[in-house]
Amino acid sequence: MNRLYYENLYIGREVVDDPLVLSIKSKIDFKNEHIVDGELHPGNGLLLTKNKGKFIKVCPCRCEKTWCGYWVVEWGFGCPFECEYCIVQNYQRTGDATLYVNFDDCRKEIEQLRHNVRGAIRLGTGHFGDPMGFEEIYPLNQAIIEWTSDMPNFTVEVKTKCAYIEPILKYKNAKNLTMAYSLNTIESANALEHKTASIEERLIAARDVAKATNCNIAFHIEPIIPVKDWKNKYLEVFDMMEKYLDGIEIGWISMGTFRFPKGFQEYVELYHPNTGIFAEEFYGCSDGKIRYFRPLREELYTFIRNEALKRFPNAVVYICMETPDVWERIIGHKMKSDELFKQMSKRIEKLRVDD
Repeated sequence: MNRLYYENLYIGREVVDDPLVLSIKSKIDFKNEHIVDGELHPGNGLLLTKNKGKFIKVCPCRCEKTWCGYWVVEWGFGCPFECEYCIVQNYQRTGDATLYVNFDDCRKEIEQLRHNVRGAIRLGTGHFGDPMGFEEIYPLNQAIIEWTSDMPNFTVEVKTKCAYIEPILKYKNAKNLTMAYSLNTIESANALEHKTASIEERLIAARDVAKATNCNIAFHIEPIIPVKDWKNKYLEVFDMMEKYLDGIEIGWISMGTFRFPKGFQEYVELYHPNTGIFAEEFYGCSDGKIRYFRPLREELYTFIRNEALKRFPNAVVYICMETPDVWERIIGHKMKSDELFKQMSKRIEKLRVDD
């Protein structure tokens, strides 16, 4: 990976001498260094500080949507990539990042999660940014893989658009790891996902890491964007998946259409004035998000779901951040959180059967 550069490096006063902070400083390039207080990102740079809140949180979709049982790690916020549709841009300037360095507190919360929750646990590190984009300087994914290696019915899901897998290849039987790759049409990836690996590179990385480490592989087809001739464009991606993943079983495939909060369009157009992601008609939903009209979303989900199940019949294929009513119009009945969680739990439990 290319060495990261920041105009400003901000370091929380209480972690100035932290070994991880010193290590990160030695691995990045920066112009100015500032000692600051608190967790608020000053802007235009990288902030290294302490998380004084919670590391482990339940996925927000548990409140109103059909929940798949997903838990997330708030390791910081930000991303070295520049995807035009990324919601992170609504809260922080593209390229800025906050990294929490108090790993011990994160480990304690993960251990407490395993102690408190019965059944399978799926803990994702890709909710607040792309975790593998920082892995070379900030090895939290590796730490969590090692912390949870002996935990029963547990998988840490590392979601990424990055093809960087070298740090993961040292794990030769990583049954507690799920490498999950975000996919889109080649057209959307080339036009909107700046500084990321290509779709082909992601699929090659998925193949290579699965063969080298025996980890689980998953995919997130998100955000689904109805580009011109979108059906054939997504079929092209499925063809590539079959080509590169021949003989590799996929654990799950999620789908989610493009959605955003109020004010996001103005922010994106400020930095990407020629973006085409707002060309469709949208409408506001009860959760405050703005989405494509429901019939279009359902058409997108139905086509992609049917194709995924046809090609990868053993995978759990589910819809992300949608209500049971939307599920009903696609699969014929209202998918409740308990039902989806059971499907995911069985898949996670299966990962450990050969241990």
